[in-house]
Amino acid sequence: MLNKWLIILLIRLNPLIAQMDVFEEKPGFFIINSDTNGVPIYIDGALIGHSPLDKPIPVLAGIHQITYHPPSIRDPFLQYGQTEALKQIYVMSGDTVIVRLDTYLLAQRLSQIKREYHYTNYIGIAMSFLLFWQLWIIAN
Repeated sequence: MLNKWLIILLIRLNPLIAQMDVFEEKPGFFIINSDTNGVPIYIDGALIGHSPLDKPIPVLAGIHQITYHPPSIRDPFLQYGQTEALKQIYVMSGDTVIVRLDTYLLAQRLSQIKREYHYTNYIGIAMSFLLFWQLWIIAN
């Protein structure tokens, strides 16, 4: 019986001791614009979404890293250095920062990687035909 009243009391007092706000202080906001649609946007290594983002992104006050490259494919030798794709931005509480990501070079690099991928596929197919031809010659 005592346990029942204790549980009821705790349930009634829960809103009084629960956290009322998500942020203890007023958050800062990022508005991220990009010149290309569909680019993944990472803040502090976490995927936030793909451009264009319609709503401002709330963040805690402080320094944040914004990039369009996932942290898993970064060059390990440049892990702690600045690259063109990585932007470190300080946000104060209650402030809104507008960030522009220029990904035109990213689109050019992706098309170059796709061309190189096709070339390596063609070379691999040619090498496999050459291998089978050599095995056929040896077998006869």
